[in-house]
Amino acid sequence: MKLFIILGNQLFSPRYLKEFADHTFYMSEDFGLCTFQKHHKLKILLFLSSMRSYRDELKNKKFKVIYNDCYNDFKISYEKKLEKIIKEKKNKRSYLFRDRRYIF
Repeated sequence: MKLFIILGNQLFSPRYLKEFADHTFYMSEDFGLCTFQKHHKLKILLFLSSMRSYRDELKNKKFKVIYNDCYNDFKISYEKKLEKIIKEKKNKRSYLFRDRRYIF
């Protein structure tokens, strides 16, 4: 399985994902990102609802999506959830959009 990780600030048009149509897309709502700063509740709602709408758009376009919402294991860290998916699916290779503002 090839996994493509999409973060909440990378909700780009699905047309940019066409070359990755054979991948499984992973998205997850994260307690840590919702609480590391004191955000207004409506901002968090907007952020999570945008991610859910994007998930639905990808599914409507027949992309395979794994999505962890706040109703299941929300307080488990993003990294632990991702690690679990990688082990369960026996992932061989992962992809994500690179943010040029940050050097990893």
